[in-house]
Amino acid sequence: FAGVAACVGALALTSAHPVTAQEVEEPSVWDGVYSAEQAMRGKKLYEATCSRCHGEDLSGANARPLAGESFIRDWGGLKLDGVLTRARTMPPGASGSLGETGYVDIIAYVLEVNEFPHGEGELTAERAGDILVYGADGPDAVPNFAMVQVVGCLARDDSTWIVTDGSEPIRTRDPDASSGDVLALTQAMALGGNTFELMYVFPDPDPYEGHRVEAKGFLIRREDGADALDAINVTAVASLEAACRVQEPAP
Repeated sequence: FAGVAACVGALALTSAHPVTAQEVEEPSVWDGVYSAEQAMRGKKLYEATCSRCHGEDLSGANARPLAGESFIRDWGGLKLDGVLTRARTMPPGASGSLGETGYVDIIAYVLEVNEFPHGEGELTAERAGDILVYGADGPDAVPNFAMVQVVGCLARDDSTWIVTDGSEPIRTRDPDASSGDVLALTQAMALGGNTFELMYVFPDPDPYEGHRVEAKGFLIRREDGADALDAINVTAVASLEAACRVQEPAP
């Protein structure tokens, strides 16, 4: 059962749903959504079934970390109900072997290790769908290395592709170019004042130079100098409009 904790880390890539800042309502992981006693039970179960792969301190000895920046990167902006959807299928070949209470207790312990406060009541599967995860920087923060979507103007700077007049990056779980209803929302997104370097762009987006584009990929925040551009390790670039017109603010 060493792989049980993998259900926690894997969730961020599967069934959890993203939440925008406009949708933020109580409760969140900062509101004491589990008890100290529950986390203690979860610790014992974690040590017995999960620590060999994920480390005694949840730092990820042989599997994905469940603590620190990695936790916020994977979970920030998501609800806790998704973890249970995934957890019930783990470990492979023995789904549900820890029981619902066992999985929820492990989550409580993970929250404790990540220094979210405990409260009087216990975390339950029913409550998990209402609980939002975000880090100390608040619900609007997009963590480093998160998969994001931006809209902006595609340009070339020497040998580097960049997006200028870029929108604020928002989290996404879809690495591909938007389609359907999501595409309609993307086309309505306003430009902004950000510039991003595009890394590892394939195929060559040369036909879209000067276009208003959508870019998706992993956000790389650079803090090594005031002139260093944040970058996006690209998974998709798609044209939204053949001309990139910066929208004037409404009067």
